[in-house]
Amino acid sequence: MLSIQRFLNYRWQVPHEPFVVETTDGVRIVGTALGADLTSRPALVLAHGLMGWHRRERFAVFAEELTHWFAVYAVDLRGHGASGGIGDYGGAEIQDIDAVVALARARGHRTVITMGMSMGGITVLRHAALLGGVDAVVPISSLAWWNWRDTAHPKVAGWMDRRIVHKRGRLLLRLWGSRLPDDWAEPASPEDVVAKISPIPVLLVHGDRDGLFSVAHAERLFELAGEPKRLLLGHGGRHAEDLIQPGFAELLARNILDLLPVTT
Repeated sequence: MLSIQRFLNYRWQVPHEPFVVETTDGVRIVGTALGADLTSRPALVLAHGLMGWHRRERFAVFAEELTHWFAVYAVDLRGHGASGGIGDYGGAEIQDIDAVVALARARGHRTVITMGMSMGGITVLRHAALLGGVDAVVPISSLAWWNWRDTAHPKVAGWMDRRIVHKRGRLLLRLWGSRLPDDWAEPASPEDVVAKISPIPVLLVHGDRDGLFSVAHAERLFELAGEPKRLLLGHGGRHAEDLIQPGFAELLARNILDLLPVTT
């Protein structure tokens, strides 16, 4: 990891094992398997959002909390952290998730769940719809349509544009450890594909005060999703990692296990 992130990596407080996988399009993906007796629990593949990485403190602590219920495979998506490649805003990242899901299956997990925040949420939703092979999917703070600016708070939209559109912001992001594409072709949006997830259970999680992707995105995805489905709205909740509060991991685990009779 040739960026400032290496100086900010969280030091794990639970049993952990690094892993490396390669995607079908040849990208090296890095992550950490967290928890004791990994193969005795359902696997949960956990993906961060744009400008994040799996050892960012708040995200990493959340990953550790989830080890009370799951074997957590926390991953750096392409173009982020220690993984290779260039980010694709949740497009090609479905290959990253698929490679980690395959690793969990190869290690003997009969049940594999995917969960992601923001860009990670877009990724796991699109993965479940287009590639499948999972037993439940939990998109947190995912958008439904690509033109998110139409409902975003103007200050939040401006903050994002200064980082992902302006040349100086993109340079700073690369120093930070996030490599974004110079040109981008929109893949099928989450709202275009969410109906394909069924009969895989989908748990949509969103803050009702999300200033980036408004709650209308979650409502649209829930409207279009097939059964079984569930929508959790965090009252007063904002975007992605800002939803993480005491008890959040337990709430998610309880809802996942309620949606799906999980076996290891």
